[in-house]
Amino acid sequence: MLVDTSDKNLYILNHNMLIMLWSKTPKTNNINPKLNVCVVKTDKDGNKSWLYGQNQVTDDGDIYYATRAGVNPTSTTAPDPNFWTAACVLQNPGTASTPAPDSPIVKGEDYSDVTTPIVTTGAVQDCVSGFPKVNDTTTENSGRDVDAVTYKFHWDTNQINTSSGAPITGGCIIDTADASGDTVTASCKILTHWNFVSPANFHKTDTDTLTLYVNHTMSGQA
Repeated sequence: MLVDTSDKNLYILNHNMLIMLWSKTPKTNNINPKLNVCVVKTDKDGNKSWLYGQNQVTDDGDIYYATRAGVNPTSTTAPDPNFWTAACVLQNPGTASTPAPDSPIVKGEDYSDVTTPIVTTGAVQDCVSGFPKVNDTTTENSGRDVDAVTYKFHWDTNQINTSSGAPITGGCIIDTADASGDTVTASCKILTHWNFVSPANFHKTDTDTLTLYVNHTMSGQA
C-alpha cells in the first residue's frame, strides 16, 4: 500500500514499517533500519533525491571482516580479497535480481550472480578518497552510525547514462584488484550485493550525478 504524505516524499507500508522509495530529503525516522544503502541523485539544477536499498554481506565479505579483525594492526599483509580497496559496480537487468539481495542465498554469491552489470566507460568506480571509514558524519548519508563502516562512491555526469535503457536496480562491491578500468574479472569475489527498493524509475542521465553510501553496521551478534 502506497502512502501519500504532505512532504511530497513517496513511502510504502511494509510490515508496519515505512520504507522510503524516493525522498527529497534524507530521512532517519520511521525508516526500515535494514535499508542500509542510500544513493543520492543530484540533477542539473542541484536538486537532490534519495533512494534506499538493503544489502547483505556475502560469505567472502564475512571472511574479509573476520580477517581484518584478527590481524595485527601493524601487519602489512593485505587480506585476499581486500575490500579495503573497494570498487562498485551498478546493474540494470531490467528487473531486480532473483533472488533478491536480502535473501540468505546471497551469502554464497560472486560477481557471476550480478546480472547485467553496468561497465560502460567510467561506470566502475573506486571508493571515494578517505573511505571506507567508521562513523561517517556526512549528513546526506542517512545510514551513518558510530558502529557502521561506510563505503562511498561517486559518478559524475559523464559516467553512466541509462535514460534510453533499463533502470538501475542494484549493485555490488568488489576488490579493485579484480577490475582493470571498467573490465571486471569474471566470478570475482564480492563484499555485498543489493537491490534498491522499487527502482523501476531509477535512471541516471548525463546531467545527473550519483553519490552512493553502503553502510555495514557491526551488530555485536555472537
